[in-house]
Amino acid sequence: MFPQETISGAGAGAGSLDFLRNNPQFQALRTMVQSNPQILQPVLQELGKQNPGLLRLIDEHHSEFLQLINEPMDGTEGDNFDQAEQDMPHAVNVTPAEQEAIGRLEAMGFDRASVIEAFLACDRDEQLAANYLLENAGDFED
Repeated sequence: MFPQETISGAGAGAGSLDFLRNNPQFQALRTMVQSNPQILQPVLQELGKQNPGLLRLIDEHHSEFLQLINEPMDGTEGDNFDQAEQDMPHAVNVTPAEQEAIGRLEAMGFDRASVIEAFLACDRDEQLAANYLLENAGDFED
């Protein structure tokens, strides 16, 4: 999810998580977590597998991480277009193989929006997304 070299940035040496603020992957994560807070824990678990150093840094600065994850996106304060932007669908490019994986997850009985959200949050890993959807099936029902 986040490149290993991310944790060796100048901010990481100072013990600060400010370097995440401008990271596009973190911004995408923040957007997903703000719209679906339940997704944070599985994403952090996956991050621990892919980048244990970053997860350790997040654990060491837990309150700062929570503050970063909950702050509004840059330029959204006082922006009259916030609601319109949230209501607009976002385009995501997927390969034919990923489209097939999304179709298989939908065939398990999950709605398309939940499947896509889980698939992307799980770094396009079909098995991980299936586990997440099954473990959190009750959270998706109205």
